[in-house]
This record gives sequence, C-alpha cells and structure tokens, in this order.
Amino acid sequence: MHRATNVRLVMATTLIPIFPLPNVVFFPKVFLPLHIFEPRYKQMVTDVLENERQIGMILLKEGGQPEMPGLPLLYNVGCMGRIEAYEKLPQGRFNILLHGLNRFEIVKFVKEKPYHTALVNVLDDAPSRRETHEQLRARDHLLERFFTYFNQVLGLDVNEERWDRNASLEMIVNQVAAILDIPVQHKQQLLETTAVERRLDLVQGIVDDRLNYAEKLRRIVLNMRFVPEDPEYN
Repeated sequence: MHRATNVRLVMATTLIPIFPLPNVVFFPKVFLPLHIFEPRYKQMVTDVLENERQIGMILLKEGGQPEMPGLPLLYNVGCMGRIEAYEKLPQGRFNILLHGLNRFEIVKFVKEKPYHTALVNVLDDAPSRRETHEQLRARDHLLERFFTYFNQVLGLDVNEERWDRNASLEMIVNQVAAILDIPVQHKQQLLETTAVERRLDLVQGIVDDRLNYAEKLRRIVLNMRFVPEDPEYN
C-alpha cells in the first residue's frame, strides 16, 4: 500500500457531529447500516434527525476509544453521511442507514454537545483526466476482477446482479474499497487519496495482488507430488 499524498480541494467549511468508530472507514457514495445504542450517540441521532440528518464518520486510531476523556485519537480525514432511513427502537436506540456524501478534513473540535462536534472542510475529489471510455473500461475491469476474487478465491457470493454496472467509476471504486478484506489503516489511506484515478489504481492493485497470490498457491498445490509408498509418509 502506497502512502497517498494529495492536494485537498475544499468545497465548504461546516460544523457537523462526529461519530468515531475503531473498525469502520466510510466512503462517499457507499451505504452504511449502523445500530446506535450509546446514550450520547442516541442523542446525536435524535438531534440530526431534526436538522440536515448529516453525521461525520471517522476512524479511531489504534489505542483510541470513543469513551476516552477529552478528544479521542482520530484520523484527520473522514466521510460525511446523510441518514437516508432510520428505525426507532426501545430504550431510544436506532437503526440507521447512512449514505456517504463527501470526504471531510477536521479543522477543529467544538464541544457543544454530549457528543463531539467539529468544524470541518468538506473535500472534493480531484477532477478525473481520463476520457469517458477509459473510465468505463477501468470500472468494468475492476468489477470483473473483484467478482472473480470474491467468488473463486474467497468462495463468497457478492450477488453480482445487485451491483449497478452503469454506476460511476468513483462509486464502484469506493464500494470495492469498502468491502475489501484489508486493514482499516489501508482503507483510511484509500479514503485520503484525493484523485479517483489514483484510488482506482490502489484498489485494482490490491485485488490483482490477491488474485495473483491465489493463482500461485493453486499452481503449487497442482505441482505437489504425494508418494504413499515413501517411508517418509508412513
């Protein structure tokens, strides 16, 4: 995984509630279901449902805990999401469905609520320089390799029919990045990668590496020779 260095394109600056989690990296144009049960975050959801329904999801650094006194150890870049659907449960709990909007970068924290709020710069992806037909080919190639990896290597059903093959390159790249079985720190680096083309290259590289490794293992197994009469095996 290469470290991403990017020029950040700031669209706007706004104040949003922050929801830190230790094992989740949220991407734009991706849906994220969450169960809300902690008192301060139940209050957060109640508050945002009365306004613009927007929450800032951000990854906790290793060793950080949301309940730590003061500010938790957080990465600086996260993703804003809008609550598209919710279910209110007993004891004030919620099931919510977030839709990823834009990446953001924390400017400073503002402690006005039981939960953390922050002033953030809303970031935009760098404009793509590829022609449309190149984007479509890259999108289709990534999808096919991803389906092959999950179906043939992991033995999992990704339900190809539910994927929108006409979706934008950014949406497909982000969806694959969100699902990939890689460390959250690597997903964070993908999130921090501004240019969609660069994020595509990184995600494609991960998928290709996994497929190539699986193919090498397959060849090793096929080339193995087991001789039952050899005393070494008796």
